[in-house]
Amino acid sequence: MERTAVEGRVVFLPWVTLPKAVRIGGFRFSPINVGNPTPVVGETIAGTLSKALACYVDQAGKPIENCTILLRARHREGWNIPESQWSRAWMAADLLSLVCLAEQRFLEGHFSPHMNATMFRPIAQGISAGSSSISTFHRRRGSSLRIGGLKFEDVLFQCPPHVERTACETVNVQLAKALDRARRSKAPVWDAVSSSLPLFLLGHGETPELNWETCVMLSAIAFERLLEPQQSSALEISKCFAQLWDGHVGVVIKQATRVRADHDPQYAADQQLWPLHRKWMKELYESRSSLAHRGPRAKFRSNWTPAQNIVIAAFVYPLAVKLKLAQTSLYKLTNSELGACDALDHLLDSDWGRGWRKPPEWPSLLSEWETRRDLREIIARALRAG
Repeated sequence: MERTAVEGRVVFLPWVTLPKAVRIGGFRFSPINVGNPTPVVGETIAGTLSKALACYVDQAGKPIENCTILLRARHREGWNIPESQWSRAWMAADLLSLVCLAEQRFLEGHFSPHMNATMFRPIAQGISAGSSSISTFHRRRGSSLRIGGLKFEDVLFQCPPHVERTACETVNVQLAKALDRARRSKAPVWDAVSSSLPLFLLGHGETPELNWETCVMLSAIAFERLLEPQQSSALEISKCFAQLWDGHVGVVIKQATRVRADHDPQYAADQQLWPLHRKWMKELYESRSSLAHRGPRAKFRSNWTPAQNIVIAAFVYPLAVKLKLAQTSLYKLTNSELGACDALDHLLDSDWGRGWRKPPEWPSLLSEWETRRDLREIIARALRAG
């Protein structure tokens, strides 16, 4: 029987622009031009898709020019993502957000716009070639909400104000490949990443509904799932984190300028030789516990504010994923990434600045330690050659 109409479900990320197509999670994320989507989706559906995408405007109310669409690989209608595949598509979008956010820089300018997890949330729409109507789908608890009967020219979807930036200039393709290898092989590390990533992204989505303390709690739970401690306690999780960061100790507490051990002398004596990253993880999990259970306890110390904890967690979590993948030979960290791991203790002990009056030390310290590994390799190569 001849098919008279082309229709299906399209899934796209309206607030994300990529430098090139990326394959991850069983899907292909492709840049698409709103005015000319034909090279990506073909002629049959291109005109209607262009009208659908024209409903999306930036923060100034101007129609977006480019965005990102999900495609099924090796499929005649790759743009058509049936509802049965939406769970996989959403997980793939989470993985894309990780490989992009993993390369993000922090504190490089007081008013510097940055990416956050909110911009990577997919949107699904029903689409039919030649139609002038729009049909939207929204995920809900246990089901989805479908809204239809609207005309393209009657609706506008504006970029959320907390999505400051849409361009992902650097995408870690090697990390994407490593995550795919872990997923396909069902390696134990995949369970740790896949269960922790949604919580990490929720805590780092910068949605106005969540305050700093809640985001810190979500980050701590994400690390708990990623690190998989035998016991859920601040001491055990900090120990697991220190083991993961073995070989990257930079500063211990007794050497620190700004970081101090806990107030209770019983704990303070034991912590003097702790690397700062172990103390940070202990405090991060204690923040989670004080919000979820019992409130703050006077014998513990808080060296970092909730806002600082969020920045540190956003920097550390992708590196922790890379280190976990490296433990099973699924990923090899670059010299720059190893240098970033070396830098962590120094960043934790750094001056966070005073706004525009005094910039934070973070960017210069990180750049310095990232280049040290390269210099070390150059010197070693020269010695071997000589």
